[in-house]
Amino acid sequence: MSCKLVLRFKDTVISEVGLNQEETTIGRKDMNTIHIDNLAVSSKHARILMIGKKVILEDLGSTNGTTVNNKEVSKHILQHGDVIGVGKHTLTFVCDDGGPISKAPEQAEDDMDKTMIISSAAREEMMGGQSKPASTAMVLGTIQYLSGPLMGKSVDLKASLTSIGKGDGCKIVVKGLLVGKQAAVITRRPTGYHITYVEGMSKPKVNGETVTSAPITLNDGDVIELSDVKMEFFIKK
Repeated sequence: MSCKLVLRFKDTVISEVGLNQEETTIGRKDMNTIHIDNLAVSSKHARILMIGKKVILEDLGSTNGTTVNNKEVSKHILQHGDVIGVGKHTLTFVCDDGGPISKAPEQAEDDMDKTMIISSAAREEMMGGQSKPASTAMVLGTIQYLSGPLMGKSVDLKASLTSIGKGDGCKIVVKGLLVGKQAAVITRRPTGYHITYVEGMSKPKVNGETVTSAPITLNDGDVIELSDVKMEFFIKK
């Protein structure tokens, strides 16, 4: 699938940008993939994620918001022909094959909650693996910081997928030069919680064991280390 964004100001085409990376950022700062020098655009305004055949637009907490076809969105699975509004500029999403098949809104929202930038091995395990039916309601896991600037703070793992890293979209924040923007993800399933390494030079460890693209099951009391930060995983009673 070959896709691109056509950037326009009013009726004038400014540029065309091919979506050939897993993440394409949009914003006022030069560091962004698509740089829009306009005060109505936030420094880090939005991003596009390419996950398999899905192309997802995500607003990054911008001041003026992001729209798709004149409707404000926080996350949206893009379809061929969608027009993204960023400040006074628009970006038209174009795919050679006509783009992904449209889904019902509730299905699209569920997909976005479960979709992250993860390695192919982890994606196959998460999307293709067979989960055993749960005999009881899913337990609620929590991560508590044992060291670092957030020591003592805890984060409930309510979502089906929680990201760890130094990126703006990460629920569990760990800074460090060698830490990836999305260093790891924790998935919540009827079978329990599982942690998977995603990116970055610094890999997480669970009880001293290095986490790879093969998920590790988390147990009550496990200690997770990433860079110089230690965290404890525990089940809320």
